[in-house]
Amino acid sequence: MADQDDGRNRLAGPLRYAGAGVEIAAAVGIGVLAGQWVDRKAGTAGIFTIVGAMLGFGASLYALIRALSKER
Repeated sequence: MADQDDGRNRLAGPLRYAGAGVEIAAAVGIGVLAGQWVDRKAGTAGIFTIVGAMLGFGASLYALIRALSKER
C-alpha cells in the first residue's frame, strides 16, 4: 500500500502542470482573437493582433511563474 502512495506523490507534481501548454495556447488564442476584433474596429493592419498575442503569452507566463514559485 505504501508503494502505491509513493507513486501518486511522485506523479502529483508533473501532473499538476500538465495543462500549462493548453493554458498558454488558450491565452494566446484569446489574445489573438481580441486583437483581431480591435484591428477590424480600428481599421489597423494587424498591430493589435500581435499585441494581443504578446499580452496573452505574457499573462500565461506570469501565471505559470506564480504557480511554480508557490510550489517551493
